[in-house]
Amino acid sequence: MSSTPAPLSLTIHPRRPGQTPLGAILALPMLLLPVGGWLVESGTMTLARCSFKTLVGVPCMGCGGTRATVNLLHGDFFEAFYFSPMIAIGWFALLLWGLVSLWLYIGDKELDLRMTRGLTWTVRGVLIAIPFANWFYLIANDL
Repeated sequence: MSSTPAPLSLTIHPRRPGQTPLGAILALPMLLLPVGGWLVESGTMTLARCSFKTLVGVPCMGCGGTRATVNLLHGDFFEAFYFSPMIAIGWFALLLWGLVSLWLYIGDKELDLRMTRGLTWTVRGVLIAIPFANWFYLIANDL
């Protein structure tokens, strides 16, 4: 009797020599977020109105991202989510990925994630749909 493989497989094994902690590297810009937040809050840097929204009259897919980021820096998670759910969740996902990647790198380990072909296509579809769902949310709420 043959068994079907699990749709998702996570394994932790020793890190290969030269393997870089990609998540930790991609999370490095998060260290600069407080600087950007301070520049905006202090008035040193002003935010321009979205040129897409100015030309077309509706928000772009990333509108509210800066406001969401500044609210995250202030610890106001609900307000950040209100301005841009995609950006707020994206920052949390990036932070989580970076911390796990760094933790595994320090432990000289790496994470191996394997998905079936069907699950891979489902994840790709969801990742493509997220910006559109965020965009419809922004348009519906007139942000």
